[in-house]
Amino acid sequence: MDRKGLASKEIAVVPIVAGTVSLGTLQATNPKALVEGAAAIAGVLAEVIRSQKLSVAIQGKQYVRVEGWTTLAVMLGVVAREVETHEEFGVYTAIVELVRMSDGAVISRASAECGEESPWCDRPRFARRSMAQTRSVGKACRLAFSWIMALSGYETCPAEEMESAANATGSVPDAKSSVLAEVISPERAAELRRLIAETGASESRFCAYLKIRDLAELPASRFEAALAALNRKRGGNNHTDQGGQS
Repeated sequence: MDRKGLASKEIAVVPIVAGTVSLGTLQATNPKALVEGAAAIAGVLAEVIRSQKLSVAIQGKQYVRVEGWTTLAVMLGVVAREVETHEEFGVYTAIVELVRMSDGAVISRASAECGEESPWCDRPRFARRSMAQTRSVGKACRLAFSWIMALSGYETCPAEEMESAANATGSVPDAKSSVLAEVISPERAAELRRLIAETGASESRFCAYLKIRDLAELPASRFEAALAALNRKRGGNNHTDQGGQS
């Protein structure tokens, strides 16, 4: 097209309309309105947390339990939905999404673990699975709404995450206490490593499951139990593969 054609062509001017930020029930067209709306929600939330005792003091600071975080989510028209939970050597990993009730849009997604640290490593499987899901719900809420929790005057990390970090220290026995007993031979350690590789498992997680720092520290008296655990996992993987092929 020549310059004459360009000059005669009409140009339409489209006005730019400010977009609306929508976090469930919290909607705003500018930053000021967004913060004001969040502050109003935070004030109501703080009263609920205080009256229902949904926070816990850790090192002199107030951290909100998952019930307080899910209260905030529901106030915003959002609920948690489990995506999946799986287990490896007693450690459960849960993945959770936050979903907007009005249209099913995913607002946040997070994963969390439970089972490696004390005291959870000695608790029943259902308890470890449930706590993994609880931690993932709190984490998903934190990723999306921590700034609103801050406006309410509380710490922005869920209490369950803080308790997990506090319990994690000292969960693995000292290496000196593990090697006092007779340990497995290098050949048996290599056999365990081969099975770990075949199952696609994590050697570090298997060691945590056995409460040792390295396979070379495994007492000889526990070799058969460790071998059985790996064979059970290998059998479970084979069953899963066959089920997928049918």
